[in-house]
Amino acid sequence: ELADLLRGIQNGVMFDDGPNPLPNEDSAPAAFDFSTMRPGRIFTMAGEQYRYLENMGSGNHMIIRNGVITNIPLTQHEAELNTWRQALAPEVQAMIQPVSVPYIGPAILDEDIVWEGGWRWIMSASSLAQFPDAAADITQVDSGGTPRAFTLSVADVVRLSGPGRAFPRREGRVGANDTLWWTRTLSSQSPNPDTGWFINGGNGWLNSHWTTNLAGAHGGMRPALIINQAP
Repeated sequence: ELADLLRGIQNGVMFDDGPNPLPNEDSAPAAFDFSTMRPGRIFTMAGEQYRYLENMGSGNHMIIRNGVITNIPLTQHEAELNTWRQALAPEVQAMIQPVSVPYIGPAILDEDIVWEGGWRWIMSASSLAQFPDAAADITQVDSGGTPRAFTLSVADVVRLSGPGRAFPRREGRVGANDTLWWTRTLSSQSPNPDTGWFINGGNGWLNSHWTTNLAGAHGGMRPALIINQAP
């Protein structure tokens, strides 16, 4: 328990003292009361460790895998996200809610971006608004969509970053074991849309211009889900 406490302090988040299992205590979905979780809380469910992102209302909760699945470039996310979802425990798959977001989303060009709260921490609303399609690429439940895993967009990351949110500190965005991870947002447009935005390892900066067909042992894909425990 002390190790979990120290880890929570290091990550800039604390886990709640409610009915939920400790962060490293692997538990069945039925053991959790997600309505009591604080944003940023780490938990382990059915063999996978996650970070709780937010309560979306109506029993829906957004979560993200705590660790990055390395060696997966952005161009392979569609196939690899589906493979990962299909390998989840059946009781977890049954909770996954439908979404209609793209696997690779609209671009934000990394030019004259204003950063708030520190270098490459939170993209200003005015900067994001210069790219309305990307600004509107927010993940939410869509009853007409498909129950599946997804990668966060830059707009998602910005919305979830800051005090009291899923990523209260820049370093809290880094994947487990100091890994970087792709967003689904491109950083270049036609005729050569071949670079994208990612969360840097170590410092959690929101960086751009990583070639979309690249990955390695230091980074890759970080799947997210919206789940609902209602039968």
